[in-house]
Amino acid sequence: MTGALILLVAAVVVFVALGLLMLIHADRTRQMLRARLDRGKPVVTIDASDAPTKERAAPHGVLVRLEAELARTALKATVNEVLLQVALGTLGLYGLMVLFSGVHPVLAVPVAVGMAIGAAVLVLRAAQSRYRAAFTEALPETMDVFVRGLRAGRPIVDSLGIVVDTVEGPAKTEFARCHGEIAMGTDLPTSLARMEQRLRTPEVSFFAVATALQAENGGNLIETMENLSNQLRERRKLRKKARALTSEARASATILAALPFAVFAAISLLNWRYIEPLYSDPRGQVMAAIAIAGVAFGVFVMVRMGKIHV
Repeated sequence: MTGALILLVAAVVVFVALGLLMLIHADRTRQMLRARLDRGKPVVTIDASDAPTKERAAPHGVLVRLEAELARTALKATVNEVLLQVALGTLGLYGLMVLFSGVHPVLAVPVAVGMAIGAAVLVLRAAQSRYRAAFTEALPETMDVFVRGLRAGRPIVDSLGIVVDTVEGPAKTEFARCHGEIAMGTDLPTSLARMEQRLRTPEVSFFAVATALQAENGGNLIETMENLSNQLRERRKLRKKARALTSEARASATILAALPFAVFAAISLLNWRYIEPLYSDPRGQVMAAIAIAGVAFGVFVMVRMGKIHV
């Protein structure tokens, strides 16, 4: 029996590895062909005024989309590293379910794949949320640097360069991308719209719209940026106040979520055979899965109830 399980695990390893290699090769080949077609045949679209404009076709593919999602985080991992980690996580979960939990080998394959992909998505979303929060936190001070550059008589592009040389963190990364795109020939509204699309926060939308309008139509950009910076500071204060008011709900959610697992760990240390049916018996496995799902749903509801959008 043990030998058969080892052979089965080895077969799954080879299957997953070959599948990933084929997926990477096929996606890269498709992207190369699409890039050649885009260079030779630009796509013509019709805007709201029925005027034909030329623009590149948007890239498609799993790897391209994953790379775009990674660009919205502070993670240093590449696409290949993420795929490798997902594959290793799939194999580890599969081995745990088959060898220790007694799950059927065929049923364990989709469950392991789904859990590994779900964990990767959750980590990616959490990294993007931290990235946006860090950028939003530093945006008022970043705008102050931008305003000082404008007050010194520098144009908008040079003021963006001053921001890149002064600030740190996600603000430096995003404004460096924006400044680099403008240096390569992209107009200011398009570059700011791309930054807004990457971050997708109201604060970035305010900054992008105000800067683009003032740059195109004229006006006192310095006064606009100062007023916007003050408003963002007030929003930050209100957000921190709301977080303090909802701290009790978040603490309750944390305690209630950790309590079942703490009891499980305590019982495991005191009498392991008492909880053995939860993982050895199919009925116990179903009960454990339902319990975990219930705890997860309860935590989700409490978090949503305690979250105030400012």
